[in-house]
Amino acid sequence: MSEERKKIVGVNLGNWLVLEKWMQPFLFEENCAEDEVWLNRKVPAKKLRPLMKKHRDTYIEEADFAKIAAHGINAVRLPVPYFVFGDRKPYSGCIEYVDQAMDYAEKYGLKVLIDLHTVPGGQNSYDNGGITGVCKWHRNPKEVAYVLYVLERLGKRYGHRKGLLGIEVLNEPISFRVYLFAPSRKQALDQGEAIGSSHVPMRFLKTFY
Repeated sequence: MSEERKKIVGVNLGNWLVLEKWMQPFLFEENCAEDEVWLNRKVPAKKLRPLMKKHRDTYIEEADFAKIAAHGINAVRLPVPYFVFGDRKPYSGCIEYVDQAMDYAEKYGLKVLIDLHTVPGGQNSYDNGGITGVCKWHRNPKEVAYVLYVLERLGKRYGHRKGLLGIEVLNEPISFRVYLFAPSRKQALDQGEAIGSSHVPMRFLKTFY
């Protein structure tokens, strides 16, 4: 295989299955939520789920995969939440959209890097980790085990697929220095929930990986 064929040219499908307020502010307009966790806490499921379905059905479609391929891009990074399988209330799962993305990618000759973008309790204190100002997932053995279970299920579901480039184990776990100067670590909506938050130690990450 030539070096040219080995080169990965990718694009990120952000804000489709993991919301980030700055990319889709209208979903957050009627509440004080800054992240997806608080959006689900503040908006009743009967109201939020139809909005989420409309967003997921229209934000990224088959035509987008065709356009991506037409621009000479050969890979997409697909951020997914820890509740991707729909087994954590009150969040609505989205595994059918991951299936859809894989089908579209294979149809247009693209590879998919599935990125586990959030974990319960947060891994970086940023809104893109699911909850702003909270970073203590790594301190909860049950939740660590749960995330490993999610990764295992993703591996079993897509490991055989031609379109799978890989699975990104965890997006942006925060280091000591970055956490020390991150303004978001002081911006938790519930300060009590943030108690016990800290950076994610490298020793933990090595064991987790």
